[in-house]
Amino acid sequence: MEIAGWKFGLCHGHQIVPWGQIEAMAMMQRQLDADVLISGHTHKFSVDVHEGNLFINPGSATGAYSGMTPDVVPSFVLLDVQEKRLTIYVYELHKSDGAEPFELKVKEIKHSKP
Repeated sequence: MEIAGWKFGLCHGHQIVPWGQIEAMAMMQRQLDADVLISGHTHKFSVDVHEGNLFINPGSATGAYSGMTPDVVPSFVLLDVQEKRLTIYVYELHKSDGAEPFELKVKEIKHSKP
């Protein structure tokens, strides 16, 4: 799909082998002719730039178990899509050492077109 001049590709990620490996994801990104590939399956949040393209794995909103990642941190992302820039807001729920059992952490990551 295309939004504000950005081409987005979306796949679950189980079809990318090895799972989560940047070169394998880059092959899928090229097949989809996408500027941004959003994939998952590993349940682990990540944002990577490779050869000028953006790769986003939003993680697991529920923190569901993954055989690849023993300690899954519940996470999801929101994208603010502008013509020349993407802003990625990452929400992660971490175990806390304080009075509250969990702490919500929010990160902001910016990415511009090359």
